[in-house]
Amino acid sequence: MAELALGVVSLTFQVFSGCIQGYELITDAKHMPSDSQYLRVRLKTEQYRLLDWADVIRLDETDDNLLISNSSKGLLLDVLDQQRRLIHQFGRLDDKYRKLSKPLLVDYEEANRGLLPDPPAYENGDDSQSPTMQRVDSDFHRRFPQSEALLRKSLEWAKKSTGVPRKLRWATFDKVKMENLVLKLASFNDFMREMLNTQQLENLAVKQTRTEFQIMQLNSSITNLVQIFESTARLQMKNGTGGRERRKSKQLTNPVQAYMQAQGLADIDEDMQDSMLLNKTSGFKGLAALAQFKALNSAIQDPSTFTDEFTSSIALTQTASETLNVELSRSHIYLLDTPSSDHEKESGEAQRAEAYYQPPRSKKVSVWIEWKTYEPPPFQSSGPDPKILERVKALAALLKENNSTDQFRAPHCLGYFSDADPETGEDHCRFGLVFEKPSSSHPSTKPVSLHTLLTSPKLDMPSLTDRITLMRLLSETLERLHAVNWLHKGLRSSNILFFSDCGIEGIEYADPYISGFDYSRPAMNDDMTEKPPENAASDIYRHPRVQGSGGREGPPGTSFKKSYDLYSLGIIFLEIAYWQPIDKIMGIENLDKAKPKDAYRVRQRLLEEEGAFLRYVKSHLGNTVEGVIRACLVGVQAFGLSEGVDEKRESVGAQLQRGFYERVVKEFGQMRI
Repeated sequence: MAELALGVVSLTFQVFSGCIQGYELITDAKHMPSDSQYLRVRLKTEQYRLLDWADVIRLDETDDNLLISNSSKGLLLDVLDQQRRLIHQFGRLDDKYRKLSKPLLVDYEEANRGLLPDPPAYENGDDSQSPTMQRVDSDFHRRFPQSEALLRKSLEWAKKSTGVPRKLRWATFDKVKMENLVLKLASFNDFMREMLNTQQLENLAVKQTRTEFQIMQLNSSITNLVQIFESTARLQMKNGTGGRERRKSKQLTNPVQAYMQAQGLADIDEDMQDSMLLNKTSGFKGLAALAQFKALNSAIQDPSTFTDEFTSSIALTQTASETLNVELSRSHIYLLDTPSSDHEKESGEAQRAEAYYQPPRSKKVSVWIEWKTYEPPPFQSSGPDPKILERVKALAALLKENNSTDQFRAPHCLGYFSDADPETGEDHCRFGLVFEKPSSSHPSTKPVSLHTLLTSPKLDMPSLTDRITLMRLLSETLERLHAVNWLHKGLRSSNILFFSDCGIEGIEYADPYISGFDYSRPAMNDDMTEKPPENAASDIYRHPRVQGSGGREGPPGTSFKKSYDLYSLGIIFLEIAYWQPIDKIMGIENLDKAKPKDAYRVRQRLLEEEGAFLRYVKSHLGNTVEGVIRACLVGVQAFGLSEGVDEKRESVGAQLQRGFYERVVKEFGQMRI
């Protein structure tokens, strides 16, 4: 497609492109002090807020498709122009676009001709590299999505502008000025949200969530994650009440200036050092929570990394040792029931037991226990392998810390205990993860699994609306779980829980919980010490490559992948569509006595072109649901990736995340029943 002539490009797009180019120049400027990197990250997230906003209103080279009322177009141009001016003159030009005598930012080429001395602090010693380097370091630009069409389009157009430097470097760095710049830009982006209608605001929220997930996929190191968390959580407003009152009293006709002054951000005294409350109005607040949890998820596996300094950096309320102090005394756990049948044990229902937890001088708490069995190591009469013990401790700590955010529909974990008989001391070779009942449920209410509902003769098939709602919520939960690189590894209908004080007839399908995290671990962890047991009731949900203790298509110890979780989700979707457990769908009469090959052949049978399983879904639930289930069963190829691709690579993870949203989450979100 031929490039558009300069005269054809709308003024709105020209100004918008100038804003995006300005963001790029400042975030790529070399030699920002290492202790201020979070500001660079925050500036980048504000750039993506602007890109997401522009995408929602369909901003392009012309104004033909612009979804903004005619009365707002002039205001939009004013807001964009003021944002562009603010960015481009920051630290280099005064308000009349004259060069400052002591600029914060200078052209990189000028600095390398010796016009200015080197600044006192550098990032990663980049000076040893070529002076023609285009970016501040070798990987910063990879930490944010680069596939945005609007980003590429606006930068290509901005290159045609004259008098704008290709790259900048810091001559001196003023942290207070940088903070104020970021806060002003954040308030501009906040103000632009006010131009959107209700539907556009909903679309923007969805778009920003997807951007957050993409950013999470592209940032795996703990250092990068801490910077992302700090970019939102540490930045505080520099302002004073008296100054704000004076500014509010001024009468202004410019709506942008009036808004900025109402926020206390117009004509800020940049030398003011008073800190006020955290800026709550800006977007990407969810990004901080995701970064905090992913950093915790990664660090908690490594004692050398999980220190008090680290917990302080991500604002945990407890020290490292306190966070990991999650072992409960077995004597404070009072079991109320035991498994009643062999089938219950095999199906996974017996992995739970009702109990109450009551330490001395404390109130009784109604809980349930999820058991995690283990085999003692060779030449050891009792007790777990130390690696398994550390993994259970980390899992309990992670699920307990998740209580404060409730991001993953996981039940509230109180801790774990080693199950030895309090009286005889007999070791039962299992751990118990202790979960508190939801506050909305009566203490006597037991969790009911999806598997129980599927097999209950007392319950009719739920409505199509309820089943689609349940599928959507499960897909959104797994998407969020994978956004922080956390693999479940045990998805099956017995691990989808509901609570109803009115029995199974009163189940609320829009409020599921995800349990059974017993074999979970971060996606980047290669430690395969712990293998899942051979169990047909569990293997029938697992991808053939990771069934039993080794895997049959791949080599023994095949590393678990996100796509294997997606396969298990597809099996659960199929169960919900049929409202039958997978063994009944596949015609397996006695799952307790099923042979390994029966579970191994499930995927092949489901994907056979002549098979009737997916045709049933298509005829009863429609093409969309059939396509979603097929994509989950097929795997990475259905999401635009090649078979055998390394799913641990950040770029691959981002692409898989994006593909899963497009082929699964988005499809459910757009369904109207």
